[in-house]
Amino acid sequence: MPSQATVRGKKRILVVDDEADCSDILAQFLGVQYEVFVARDGLQGIELAGRHRPDLIIADVGMPNLGGLDMVRVIRARHGLKAPVIFVSGRGTPTDIIAGISAGARHYLTKPVDLQDLKRRVVRALEPA
Repeated sequence: MPSQATVRGKKRILVVDDEADCSDILAQFLGVQYEVFVARDGLQGIELAGRHRPDLIIADVGMPNLGGLDMVRVIRARHGLKAPVIFVSGRGTPTDIIAGISAGARHYLTKPVDLQDLKRRVVRALEPA
């Protein structure tokens, strides 16, 4: 049975970032081609992931209430969602990147993000395995 995203013709992306400027830019940029949902923290991200079942999650790492690493772990455990993850963060040390990849990220990008690079990574992350 095809997912709702396939039926509608657009893949679903959940963008989770507490910085409104960043999440709004990503939502506007990606919204041309994808159905985008925006959460402002990890707790809201968990709620929206359960409700909308995104095909991809793009999340900041450091956020109030619940950070991106823990949010992804909860989404996978609670909702059984296996959507690929791209972390976009101001934290870019090797330790941060390793933690992001260990948490299940397909890609880990540091801010400021080159939007064309992000778009290429989104396309690759959404390709069938």
